[in-house]
Amino acid sequence: MFKLLRNPFFIYVFGFALTFLVYSLDWSNIYPDLTIDMKIFFTITFFSFLVIGILVHFLKMIKKTPSYTQTILLARCLYTVYFLYLIEFLYYKDIPLLSSLTGVSGVSYMDFGIPLLHGILISFNSFLIAHSFAVYMSTKKRKVLIYNLLLYLPALLIINRSIIVFGVLTSVIIYLYYVKKVRFKSQIKLFVLGLIGLFLFGAIGNLRSGGDYIYTQSKATPDFMESSIPKEYYWTYLYVASPLANFQNTVNKKVVDSYYFKGFLFYENLPKIISKNLGEPLGVEKRDLVRIVPWLTVGTTYARSFSYIGWSGPYLLFLSSLLIYLMVIFLVPKNSNYHVTTIAILSVIILLNIFTNMLIVTGISFQLVYCIIFSFFERKRFVIKP
Repeated sequence: MFKLLRNPFFIYVFGFALTFLVYSLDWSNIYPDLTIDMKIFFTITFFSFLVIGILVHFLKMIKKTPSYTQTILLARCLYTVYFLYLIEFLYYKDIPLLSSLTGVSGVSYMDFGIPLLHGILISFNSFLIAHSFAVYMSTKKRKVLIYNLLLYLPALLIINRSIIVFGVLTSVIIYLYYVKKVRFKSQIKLFVLGLIGLFLFGAIGNLRSGGDYIYTQSKATPDFMESSIPKEYYWTYLYVASPLANFQNTVNKKVVDSYYFKGFLFYENLPKIISKNLGEPLGVEKRDLVRIVPWLTVGTTYARSFSYIGWSGPYLLFLSSLLIYLMVIFLVPKNSNYHVTTIAILSVIILLNIFTNMLIVTGISFQLVYCIIFSFFERKRFVIKP
């Protein structure tokens, strides 16, 4: 199974199949039944991704290429990232983590960051985490691992969980590429650690929400509440299955009386750094999904696209995303120093599409831009190269 995770197109099938499996547990009464249209749509996307994944495998477009970026260049990038974060700390005269721990009124972590600079900075930070770990797996240099761990520190200081989660996930994918074989004992350990992690995730959720609140608000079924399953795992069920529920709810309740291709192209295909800043000035209407409850906010990568042009939205978004994935693999060839880094980032983007459209999230999609740029110029003297 771990070998299949080395192919980003198989990860799409794995991720959404897992969502369907979790959804079928029926632990909540607020989730709508999945319609035939929904099942047909995902059957088509599953088949397409499987076929493309098989072709990519047989054409050997993905390879375990070593990453040999010079340590000194990674160090310079680390110093640059730290310097730019320092500018932001000085600009706001605040460090969100310290303010949170000391109880001092400061800037919210959600509002922290100099416009434009912050989106570029966190995306470059995340890219460096992925690439430095690829370099470490290729060279086993202790100093490179230290740099990799130090790149997580800014995320802690600004309380940015997305950098940490994305960094950990890309590192896992990179590890699977470079390790020869994941032993059975290691697989068992990973499975147990996963169960423990999900249990703790639910335990923290219960602490934050005050106990039974989440179960009553989401209408947990009596069968689940009376079962011997630890109630902490209900949080995982909610977070994994709710995007699909919101997508189905949008299909059921969103009245698309007029197609709005302009909004679809602008908000579902352009990076948020563009749409967020130019949408309102240009008078581009933004449409939203229909949530089953206000506090479950995401609807897979497809729900919002349905709001603009009906079922044409998810199908067009599926095709355009597939084209982008293939283009990225083509632009960062298998002999590139950034090949494995690119595949890992692309894999995590595809995996997290079960929650929302990751290709338009600036801090995430721009990581692929860095991979393409550095790969294109890696034979030049002024850019990081093997």
